[in-house]
Amino acid sequence: MQPASVAVGTDLSAVSQSTPSPILDPERNRARALLIACLTVAIERFAFYVVFSIYTLFLGQQYHLTDAQATTQYGVLIGAVYFTPFFGGAISDRFGASRSICVGILPLIVAYLGFLAGLSLFVCVTLLAAGMGLFKGNLTALVGSLFDTQAERDTAYSRFYWSVNLGSLPAGFVGGWLSQHYGYSAAFQSCAAAMVVCLLVWWRARSLFPARAQTTETTQHHRASERDRIATIITLLPIAALFFCAFHQGGSSLTLFARDYTRQSLAGLPLSPPTYQSIQAALVLGLTPVLIQIFRRWPVSTPGKLLLGMGLCSLSCFVMADASIASRGGRASPLWLLACYTLMSIAELCVSPMGFSLVSQLAPARFSGLLMGLWLAAIAVGNLSAGLLGQLWDRWSHSQFFGLLAATSALAMPILLSQWSRLRRVLGGKGGQS
Repeated sequence: MQPASVAVGTDLSAVSQSTPSPILDPERNRARALLIACLTVAIERFAFYVVFSIYTLFLGQQYHLTDAQATTQYGVLIGAVYFTPFFGGAISDRFGASRSICVGILPLIVAYLGFLAGLSLFVCVTLLAAGMGLFKGNLTALVGSLFDTQAERDTAYSRFYWSVNLGSLPAGFVGGWLSQHYGYSAAFQSCAAAMVVCLLVWWRARSLFPARAQTTETTQHHRASERDRIATIITLLPIAALFFCAFHQGGSSLTLFARDYTRQSLAGLPLSPPTYQSIQAALVLGLTPVLIQIFRRWPVSTPGKLLLGMGLCSLSCFVMADASIASRGGRASPLWLLACYTLMSIAELCVSPMGFSLVSQLAPARFSGLLMGLWLAAIAVGNLSAGLLGQLWDRWSHSQFFGLLAATSALAMPILLSQWSRLRRVLGGKGGQS
C-alpha cells in the first residue's frame, strides 16, 4: 500500500496527463472513479468543517446561547447529519447510490444559504440532515464497491480518508479568518459556493460509478454466513458511538477550552479556537503515511487497530484532564491541546477508516447502503452524546468532565476483547491483517 498522500498525488497526475477515451479498461476506470470520489468528498468536507469549526461560537454570538445550550445544539447538528444516512442507505439500495448522492447535494447548498439568510436553526439542520442522509453514507459505500478484494478496499479507504482530511485542512483557518474579518455570513457563503462546485464535479463524472453499491463477495470472511457478518457489524456499533462521543468534543468542549482557558498564541503564532480543526486535519495528513509504514513493518489486525485506537482516544482525554488542572492558575499552554489532538488523530486513523472498511467488506451486497447507514447512525449516537455531555461543562470541573470521557472511551476496550473470538472467526485468520 502506498502512502495515501503519494497515492492520491499519483492518481491526480495520471488523470491530468491522460487523454479522454470513450472506452476505459476496468482498472483505469476504477482509478478515475476513486479520484472523483476523493475530490467530491474533499470539497464537501471543506464546507462541513467550516461550519463545524465555528458553529458553537456562532450560536453563542448570534443566538446568545449559553455554552451548555450551544454544545447541546452542536450535538443535535452532528447527530442529525450522521443519523440520516441510515435512511439514505435504504433509499439508495432502492433507487441507486450515484443518483442519491447527486440529489443529496442540493439541500446541502440550500442549508448553507439558509444559515446565511437567517433561517431558523431547525430548518437549516433539517436540510443538512436530509442532504447528508443521501450523500455521506452512499458515497462511502460506493468507494468500497469499486474494488473486489480486501487489500484494494483498504487502500481505497486510506486514500478516501486522506482526502476527507485534505478537504478539512483549510476549513478551520478559513472559517476562523472569514468570521473574524467579514462575519459569519462570509463563512457560510464559502460553504454554499463549495457545494455548488461539488455538484458540478459529481454531475460530470457520475457515469463512472455503478448505479448501486455492490461488492464481489470472494474474500475469506465473506464465506461466513450473512447472519454472522451482520452480527459482527452490529457488535462494533458501540465502538463507533463511544469513539465519536470523545472525538467530536473538538467542536464543543475543546473549542470552549481553547477560547477560555488556553493561551491564544504559541511561539508568536496566533492560534484562534477554530484553527485547531485545521491542525487536526494536518496531523491526520502527516501521520497517515507514517502509520501505514509502521503497520506494514509490524502488522496489526483490524480488531487490534480498533483496540489501539480506543486506548489512545482515552489517553487523549486524560491529557485534557491534566490540562484542566494546569489551567487553574491561568491560561494553559496550547501544547496541551496539541498533544490531545495528536493522540486523537492517531486514534482516528486506527478507528474510523478501519470501521468503514470493515462494514464495506462484511455487508451483504443487497444491504450495503443500509448497513453503512447503520454504522453512521451509531456515529450519530456518539455525536449526539458529545453535545448532550456539554451540559456538564458548566456544572462539573473540567478535569472531571474529561475524566468521564476518558472512562467511556476506555469502556470500548473490554467490549472489543469480549467479541474477539467472533471477530477472528468472521474476519478469518488472526482477525484480518490489513
